[in-house]
Formats: sequence, structure tokens, C-alpha cells
Amino acid sequence: MTHQTHAHRPSRRTMLAGTAAAAAMTTAGSMAAAPAAQATGTDPFDPGAYTASHGLRFESGFPAPVPSKRSIDFRVSTDQVKTFPPSFRVMLPEGYADTERTYPVLLLLHGGWGMFLDWTERGGNAVGATAGQDVIVVMPDGGGGSFYSNANFPRPGLEANWETFIIEQVLPFVHDSFRTDPSRMAIAGLSMGGFGSLALGQKYDSSFLSVSAYSGPADVTAPGVDATIALAPLADAQNGYWQTTNLPGAVWGWPASDVRFQYDPLSNVERYRGKRLFLRCGDGLNPDLHKIIEAAPDIAAQLGLSIAKIQADVTEIGVKPTNVDFHDALDAAGIEHDFAVWPGHEHDWDTWNRAFAEDLPGIMAALRA
Repeated sequence: MTHQTHAHRPSRRTMLAGTAAAAAMTTAGSMAAAPAAQATGTDPFDPGAYTASHGLRFESGFPAPVPSKRSIDFRVSTDQVKTFPPSFRVMLPEGYADTERTYPVLLLLHGGWGMFLDWTERGGNAVGATAGQDVIVVMPDGGGGSFYSNANFPRPGLEANWETFIIEQVLPFVHDSFRTDPSRMAIAGLSMGGFGSLALGQKYDSSFLSVSAYSGPADVTAPGVDATIALAPLADAQNGYWQTTNLPGAVWGWPASDVRFQYDPLSNVERYRGKRLFLRCGDGLNPDLHKIIEAAPDIAAQLGLSIAKIQADVTEIGVKPTNVDFHDALDAAGIEHDFAVWPGHEHDWDTWNRAFAEDLPGIMAALRA
């Protein structure tokens, strides 16, 4: 549910430092902010076109335009998140500056041990997949292991209210700063972000027309899922913030308190009624893993398999039954949804990029875009 397989990649801090350095040249000499909602003809890649609001304070070097990705990056400080200054990327549709229209919004969530650049820089193909699509994509930090909930039991002074940050700060800022239509929003995510999509999609059921989860666990009480969520706050330490990470149990307590059921997809099936709901996962049964089981112990070396690859199999094997149980509960309630298990697919970007590409036409139709 949390670990993702990637090729070698720079650290979170290295990538953020590079983004800030590039932005510093762009922001030099820029004037004070323009009106909150951008008018036609405003250069969306002008850092001076934005005013911090909703409790967000821009960090030095931000906003940072990334025109090659149709994006603007924001790094902020906020009283809601004290573990590290969170960031978010806003990716615009082609031709945004030349129109007067408003656009729907897709909130796209990263997985555990991840960050806001995952969908565009660290394996995800969101830039290519959304080319030609009339939608604003918002990709926020969600903490390395928050499962998109506020931390109910943080260390003193290390608030980690990721849910509040995204729902009450990032999205309102985006609606104020860009030409959006708040009545047309969708949410999607992978792994931990798939759970976040299902959790926030039903918790804020009037906000999202479409809810999508790729390899997202759908039952907080399932074997392995509860322990993963308990331990997940330590992901921030692995991401480089070991001095300010929260401890196991910070999200819902350990053992978990009943607050978890506010987020649990399986406990809130009825709240998905009337929404477009898209669910994809693999079975984790990669043919290479079968060969390991059937052959000699040294077969892994002969096949060039890595521990991370095997872990991707095992993780997806754990996710699948929660999706099947959720699918069965939706069927029993007569709630429409689009569900499939892909044989041989693992907990990796091949699965998630394929799912996003297959999902996107349905998202756009639900958003009337």
C-alpha cells in the first residue's frame, strides 16, 4: 500500500532545491501579485500573478513556473503542517492563457513514500496523458504516510493535518487563483493516494463527481492495511525529514481509534451512490514470481529480479482482496462502479499509468469537459 517501485531518482530535497533555484531567476524583479482569479491574457507562468491566501505563505523562490510541464509549483508554510513545508503543482490545460472559460479540476494524489512531483517527474505520465484535455490538475504533497487523514496523535508542535491542508487550503487557493469551476471536480490517486481518493471522495461527497483509485486499499481493517497505516508516518523520516517525523500511530492511534471509520471505503459504501467510481488493481502474480516459487532459490539472480520488484508483487497481492470486497459490497448495494483486476500487474507505475490513461476519458465525461 505504501512502497512504490521506481528507477533511481533524486531525493525530494534535491528536486525541491532545483525547482527553487530555477524559480529564483524567474521571480527576480517580478511585481506584486495580480487579482486573485486570473483574467484572460494574464501570463499564468508569471510568479507575480499569485497572492498567498487561505493560511498559505509562499516559501522563498516560489511560485516556480515550469512551462515545459504546463505547470506552476508552489511551496508553502502553513500552520496545518509542521513536519516540513509542503508543496503542490498546478498543471494547466493547453491554451489556458488564451481563453475566457473556466475549467474543471482533477485532484491527483501520490502514493506512500511519495511527493507532489510523482505524477509528472518520478514515474507518472500525467503530462502526456492530459495533453489536449481541458482540465486543471492539482497535485499536492500529502505527507509520506498520512493516508490523506489529519494526524490525530502527532508529536507536540508537529501538526500534520494533511486532509485540512488539501481540502481547506490548497483547493480554495486554486479556485481563487485560477479560472476553475468548483462544481466540477474529480479525485484520483495511486496506492496510498488511491485510498485517499476513496476516503476523501466519500467524506466530501458533494465535492467530487468522479472518484478513482489505482491499487488503493479499500478496507482499513484488512490484515496488513491497519499495521501499514500505523507505521506509515515514519515515511517522512525516509524522505529526509527524520527530525520532524511523527511516530507510529500518529494518524489514528495504535491500536487504531474509531476515527478511521470516517475514512474507510468499505464502511461508507452508500456515500458513493450517484458518483462515477473507477477501481483498478493487479493481482500481483507476476510470472517471474511464479518462476521463483517453482524453481531453485538462485533463480532470482538469474532473472535479475530485485527485492523491490518482489515487494511490488506482495503489496498488490494484499491490495487486491480489499478491492474485491469493496466491489462486492458496492454490487450488493446496487451502486454502479467500474472495477477490474489485471492479471500479472504489480504495485508499480506500469499499472498506475495504464489505469490513469484508461480512466481519464471517463473522468472528463463526468466533469462535462
